[in-house]
Amino acid sequence: MLGCPAFEETGCEVLTAKGRNRALQAGLRAAEMTELIWACTMCGYCDAICPKDVQNVAIVLALRRELWGTPRRSRHEQADLVLGCTLRERLPELIPSIRRFVQRIGYRADVTDADCCGSLDVERGAVVPTRVRAGVVCDPICLEQYDGEFLGALAMRHLDMFDLKGRVYYFVPPRLVNRAPERFYALYDAMRRRFGCETNLDLNRLARCTGMSSVQGLSGEGRDVKAAVERLLATSRAERIITCSPADYLAFRDYSGRPVLFITECVRD
Repeated sequence: MLGCPAFEETGCEVLTAKGRNRALQAGLRAAEMTELIWACTMCGYCDAICPKDVQNVAIVLALRRELWGTPRRSRHEQADLVLGCTLRERLPELIPSIRRFVQRIGYRADVTDADCCGSLDVERGAVVPTRVRAGVVCDPICLEQYDGEFLGALAMRHLDMFDLKGRVYYFVPPRLVNRAPERFYALYDAMRRRFGCETNLDLNRLARCTGMSSVQGLSGEGRDVKAAVERLLATSRAERIITCSPADYLAFRDYSGRPVLFITECVRD
């Protein structure tokens, strides 16, 4: 189960999708396997690599809802630009560059989300997903609750606007590439080939994760994000790190010891 964040952190197969599914086959209920359920970061690596097409992320969500009881419905509004809680509350300094880029490529940035959309509560199992339309969504986590263009994918479609030269490590959002490779892999692979960037894409054409872009990572519970960052950069010679994932920006800023940029900070004047 190489590629599973829980296995790479602990070496325990029981905490992987394989371990959870065996526990279910043995007749265990959700309340009897809470550690196994909360080991998952929802990165989607196991779904993408499974030869039997088992939907492991969906299984984990169902188990978390069983633990929670009766999930409620979230209420969030349509918006031209969905920033997400991580950007609004923890990285507001990145918002001006995001607005400028979005406007330059012809999208509106007038109406932004003002409150939490509930995407992390969806991952907890406390909320049933309620997807609404949006223009541009800046955080991959928020795509649990919005249908819109992802900011990072838009950047990959406008590579001529960016300075990505030099020794760069580009961190690709795992849950997008792993859950929907047909939509996202080619975009990030084209960037890698064009600029010669190092990335977290592996030989399986899947993305490894830090564990930060999850309910556990953002709440500071359960995942050793520092160790994950160290594993990802163990052989890297990159001089700077770039990403389009706000949560993972925080992870690399705090633990990599290298300059970290959000993708919209790399737009050429």
